[in-house]
Amino acid sequence: MPLKKGTSRKVIGQNIKEMEASGHPKKVAIAASLNEARKSGAKIPKKKKSSKPKKKNPY
Repeated sequence: MPLKKGTSRKVIGQNIKEMEASGHPKKVAIAASLNEARKSGAKIPKKKKSSKPKKKNPY
């Protein structure tokens, strides 16, 4: 079933539950639901990358 369009927390939560029930991993369900909300006009910032420095390869 396609995801519902909307920007409210309720709609986003319903989309996450629907995707988890159909077998998607939780992180994938959250990402897809937030992406759909962004397309609908919600002002949800994208996840920031961590500011940890990468480890240098000792070789």
